[in-house]
Amino acid sequence: MGITDEFQKKPQGELIEAKTKFFEEIKKDKNFVGSLYDLDYEEAKILVNDFDKNAIKGLPHGCLLVAIYNNELRQNQTEAILLRVIGVCEIPQKKEIIQSMTDSYISKKENRANTDPDIYTKYFYQFSGLSCRVLGTFFLDKDKKLIFGTDIENFLGAHNYRVYKPQKQQLQIIVNENTESSNNETQEKIGILRYASSQSYDEDKNYAPDVFLRTNDIVARRTAFFGMTRTGKSNTIKIIISAIENLNTKQERKIGQIIFDVNGEYTFSNRQDEGSIYDRFKQRVIRFSTSLKKSQQHPDVRAVQYNFYNDETLEESFNLLCDEITQSDKKADYITHFTNINMFENISDKNSSEYRNQERKKALYKCILYRAKFETPQQILKFSGFSSSTLNSIPREGLDIKKACEYFDEIKIDNNNGNIDKKYAEDKDWESLLKVFQGTKVSGYRFLTKFNYLHSLKGENDYKKDIDSALREGKIILVDLSTASTETQQKYIDRLCEYIFKKSMEKFTNDEEPEFIQMYFEEAHNIFPKDDKDLKNIYNRLAKEGAKLKIGISYSTQEVSSIAPSILKNTQNWFISHLNNKDEIKALEKYYDFADFSQNIIRNSDVGFARVKTYSNNFIVPVQIQKFEVRD
Repeated sequence: MGITDEFQKKPQGELIEAKTKFFEEIKKDKNFVGSLYDLDYEEAKILVNDFDKNAIKGLPHGCLLVAIYNNELRQNQTEAILLRVIGVCEIPQKKEIIQSMTDSYISKKENRANTDPDIYTKYFYQFSGLSCRVLGTFFLDKDKKLIFGTDIENFLGAHNYRVYKPQKQQLQIIVNENTESSNNETQEKIGILRYASSQSYDEDKNYAPDVFLRTNDIVARRTAFFGMTRTGKSNTIKIIISAIENLNTKQERKIGQIIFDVNGEYTFSNRQDEGSIYDRFKQRVIRFSTSLKKSQQHPDVRAVQYNFYNDETLEESFNLLCDEITQSDKKADYITHFTNINMFENISDKNSSEYRNQERKKALYKCILYRAKFETPQQILKFSGFSSSTLNSIPREGLDIKKACEYFDEIKIDNNNGNIDKKYAEDKDWESLLKVFQGTKVSGYRFLTKFNYLHSLKGENDYKKDIDSALREGKIILVDLSTASTETQQKYIDRLCEYIFKKSMEKFTNDEEPEFIQMYFEEAHNIFPKDDKDLKNIYNRLAKEGAKLKIGISYSTQEVSSIAPSILKNTQNWFISHLNNKDEIKALEKYYDFADFSQNIIRNSDVGFARVKTYSNNFIVPVQIQKFEVRD
């Protein structure tokens, strides 16, 4: 399908005119820039004059130009080479111009007020050279559809070409329609074309066209947002999220989106950003938070916490507690042994001594939580007591947690004074559990009190299951992690990603169609690996295998070098705003033709000014990203 098929919505007469006049409109005299004096497959050099530069209102770095010629091999059909300005170049007369100017200044040293050259010399001085990158070729195919190819099949002598600066209508086609599209493809405006920080030549906005994003470029693909803090990365991500929601609405699709909100700016409004994702899409959003306070303040906010007493999630919550203990400093050997306790085996025989022993361990573990000030529900613990003459029997209806604590306080496992069977007394699990519970000669349960923030009685269900189910229904999931430490954020995000990936992989391997899911990671340098040492890491797997599972990932950070090369190599969409470091620019230059924009990326720190390369677009487009608004 030709790129001018976007005009199908217009009357047939307008369609024909748009196709036939693309070249004619560009090569009007008012758009003339200069003439080529050198050309190869990669670069072109243009001879330009000050008069023409002023007439076309400037030639900023990164500016798109068109070199037009008649192709004799195709019955003299008009073709155009698309160029991007990447710098200045010397013309053969440069030395003569410089020598002439300096000679003139020297000869008139007594009359500094009158250093203007004569009219012929001034004309000679006005010429200079521009160096341009060759981006590809525009031509009409046999059906008169405008086509863009990303190279040139042939080039003629430089004297055959005249170079023009396309205007708004032609630029609209060049930057948005340089690849084939389908009739049902959805596009969303993300901003306007912008070449430079200085915009004095286009104050009336008559030159810069709108820039559109093909939303399907993002779906199930990898997208990177790089730039310094407060340069507009989060704003751009909000626009992407909105675009996918609009795609869901227009095409009745169910693409689920999950935002790991490490700063809370997507989940809740703040003073720096005007509006959150929740404010715009309240009816389609489900909010989760690690903050118990926020879940109490906002009735709709669900706790991303476990109820540590809930039997259905007891193993999950225990593993989370053990992970946090492992991260802590100065832990004694008995605490390390505690984290290795085995009390979650799948024992089918509910009447066996092994099953009864495992249930006793779980009951004692809950008593440890109670003593460590993990808020407790009014709970009855049902378990079988030990066969011992010195211990009270356990009623069939169980014991409340205080009575259960009294029961376990009576247990002794030392060789001389023990009151339980030897096989239990010699069980290292019981030794560790009792040492933590009783805490007579060690800190014991007191060591665990600093982890009780992980627990909430509101966390009744496994939040991972709830989130995964909602995503597959096409909901937006906002996970507020702003009150958690970096390490805790990492744990929650890892677990969620692994769970979602696992469920999608199960569908894929069972020959079922996985649902589309988009994941968004802020501060990705704290989450993603920095190297490729572990390619089985969940984030490397998402980057490499996510496409077949219909999982897309979008990540933002300040440093290109902080992301593992295997993830960068699998990234198809790039949004690059201001970077202040040459090392980061060097890392960026490995991908596509970002080297053409290196100096601009370092120099220009305007908020929202991004260099954008998307999956379907054949070249990088510099864009001023529009501001996210709660209302369209």
